[in-house]
Amino acid sequence: MKFFPAATVCLLLCAPSAGAGAANYCDAPSWSITHNKSYDEVMKIAQKRDKIRDAECSFTDVILRIQNEEAGISRYPGILLIADERDERFVVTSRVGAYTIFTYRYNDKRLLQFAMKDHSWEEGEPFQAGAYKITGVKEFKTFTGFPVSLLVVQTFQFYGPK
Repeated sequence: MKFFPAATVCLLLCAPSAGAGAANYCDAPSWSITHNKSYDEVMKIAQKRDKIRDAECSFTDVILRIQNEEAGISRYPGILLIADERDERFVVTSRVGAYTIFTYRYNDKRLLQFAMKDHSWEEGEPFQAGAYKITGVKEFKTFTGFPVSLLVVQTFQFYGPK
């Protein structure tokens, strides 16, 4: 019979499994429908409800990638975007026609924005963590008349009627 030191046994038994960290895709907060779900679980549910090509995490990260030209804005329509707790820093700043504009002052040089075709949000209301489908890209004009292209999103219901 072979004996193992207690430290080795604890490392083998106490160490988290590889799947344990992957269970909470996007580090979604406890109040999010995606909390404690893996990427595969999120995609399985989402694809039953709609034509979803992929899922990504964080509005903040996606918009920064677009602004840094690391990813083209046109690649995002049809993707499920999981808003995490950091994304609750976005607030409703204006309405333009049928669209509600959400804005987050990331730093002195970066203003992050996206649009939602939904009028149920009040001005100043913070964005909520959860799942959103990117439905397209729309060009808006800033207050100074400068054109800006924003992602357009809609809430995504995992459960209930379609």
